[in-house]
Amino acid sequence: MLAAFLLGLFGSFGHCAGMCGGVAILLGRRADAAGWRVLLLHLGRVSSYAVLGGLAGGVGFAVQGALGHGMHAEPTSLPPFLTRTQGMLALLAALPAIYMGLALLGFVPSPELLLQGLTRRWGEAMRRHTRAASPPTASMRPLISLYGLGLLWGLLPCGLVWAGLLLAVTTGSPWGGAAVMLGFGAGTLALGLSMSLFGQWRGGRPLLLPWVRPAAAVLVMLVGVQMALRGLAAWGWVAHRHLGGMMLW
Repeated sequence: MLAAFLLGLFGSFGHCAGMCGGVAILLGRRADAAGWRVLLLHLGRVSSYAVLGGLAGGVGFAVQGALGHGMHAEPTSLPPFLTRTQGMLALLAALPAIYMGLALLGFVPSPELLLQGLTRRWGEAMRRHTRAASPPTASMRPLISLYGLGLLWGLLPCGLVWAGLLLAVTTGSPWGGAAVMLGFGAGTLALGLSMSLFGQWRGGRPLLLPWVRPAAAVLVMLVGVQMALRGLAAWGWVAHRHLGGMMLW
């Protein structure tokens, strides 16, 4: 969960600022999203992440079930084949994180380009929802509408989310996968809320300092390296390392 939180936190500064910055600002400028109500947009977005994480964790659970081993077994009792499978999943989760870091640095294309048409149509649909100009009222309907928009926002094709979902798969548990994506979503809240509130305050697009994007890229790749080391440790190629009671890899 910590790795997912760091992936969301660091990745959002380099990736989400460009990918979702416009959506965050435009939705945040809706009249019914004024003040604290803008939080409902982001809570809806994070809720979608949690649901997707639960589904991804369910996939991991199904894989473990197909291998004939329960998800609640102690790690030391896992058969060698299942341990190697978990190591492979960790390495697969490392690849998109490292790729995202390289994309932030401009060395490889952003993965969203693979679904450019779908992403563009999704963005246009979200922009149409920013035209609502009704002021906030005491009714619950605007609040539900904002939360629903956040749910749709969370389904926007995003390479960083895909990387988080691969982390969720490695948990081998629907609840664990949901928790991982909740951590990921919590990591994205700092920048996401800041952009929405900035849009309300200035009506413009926040400018990131030149060093923020490369710094975020390096940190995202470090998360990928951490997952790769976890996979290699599961295979016995490197030793596990702990910091106090927390396993680093």
